[in-house]
Amino acid sequence: MKLRLILLLALVVGGWLFASPWYSMWRIVSAAEDGDSAALEQRIDFERLRDTMQADLSASRDDGDSDLLDQIGDGIVETVGGAAIDVAVTPQGLAVLLDASTVVPGQDYSWDVERDGFSQFRAVSTLEDGSAGPVMTFERDGLGWQLVRVTL
Repeated sequence: MKLRLILLLALVVGGWLFASPWYSMWRIVSAAEDGDSAALEQRIDFERLRDTMQADLSASRDDGDSDLLDQIGDGIVETVGGAAIDVAVTPQGLAVLLDASTVVPGQDYSWDVERDGFSQFRAVSTLEDGSAGPVMTFERDGLGWQLVRVTL
């Protein structure tokens, strides 16, 4: 009896470990394709997503160049890019980004899950023509997952 209970528990935990990332990714992509802003708001940490995208933008501009023109260009890119991130990182903005048909008409994303340990995974997309799409990073939130980063 104890062995059956242990096996059942191991099966449930193993099933959750395997299936929950796929299910979470599917729910966000489906909500985006359906334009379901309420569902996206429940599954995405928008404040953290904005912060990580701002940090990625800053890191991409930090090339160590101290030339005045380069610094001015970096400042402009960060200001404009930061404003674009603030506007785009909304339920409606992510719905557009995650629906491939709005990004590249006539194409769709295929998704794959890459695990980064027990508490994090990445959903990696590829367009039908083989080009890379957005990569979503999820972190565990209790027994579920929350989207915390999108890399373009």
